[in-house]
Amino acid sequence: MGNSEIEVVIKPEHEFVDYKTFEAVPSKTVEGSSQRIIAQIPGTEVATRILELGVGTDTSPDGVQIHDFWEELYIIEGSLIDLRLNEEFTAGMVACRPPGMEHGPWQSPNGCTIFEVRYYADQEKQEHEFVDFKTFEAVPSKTVEGSSQRIIAQIPGTEVATRILELGAGTDTSPDGVQIHDFWEELYIIEGSLIDLRLNEEFTAGMVACRPPGMEHGPWQSPNGCKIFEVRYYANK
Repeated sequence: MGNSEIEVVIKPEHEFVDYKTFEAVPSKTVEGSSQRIIAQIPGTEVATRILELGVGTDTSPDGVQIHDFWEELYIIEGSLIDLRLNEEFTAGMVACRPPGMEHGPWQSPNGCTIFEVRYYADQEKQEHEFVDFKTFEAVPSKTVEGSSQRIIAQIPGTEVATRILELGAGTDTSPDGVQIHDFWEELYIIEGSLIDLRLNEEFTAGMVACRPPGMEHGPWQSPNGCKIFEVRYYANK
């Protein structure tokens, strides 16, 4: 697909919704593998998805993967083994793969569920293969008490980052007001919940969101605490 075609299509918008509402579509090449497409650029493999690998799944039929787009991932549960590196990656690990980075094939002895964000972007985020998100420092917010973030990868000098957002019990983000950005945000609630104070609606673990630039969101309150995996990026235009 040429750049001119990419420019005219974008991913659809979603505020938080349970990922299980999206159909699990079995792989045509790998037995035991399926995906739930949350949002996708039509006619491409560029999608936000939940990848589900059943017990014993081996992705060797798909071989080593190399893409021309970015991939950012969070392992929700289970584990998978990189068959080239002979290394196992487990729940709570994150990855940030630039275009051209080789990965796989994989084997999942006990099954695995992964949140994955794919996108086209010209940027300089740091590369990471799967690493425990807790290895990154939790930096407290300067404006919201009880809020902190762990930056996994970031475009220097901007708010465009891949991060784990951690809200303690009772945190209220009202000091930051309603948020509007000029970049994309895609999110997965790892644990806990948060309440949209404008909509008076609660969103819980297992929900996903895909927010295009300009979409209003927040402020939030988290009665019992919340952890969120968030990917921010400027999509190619």
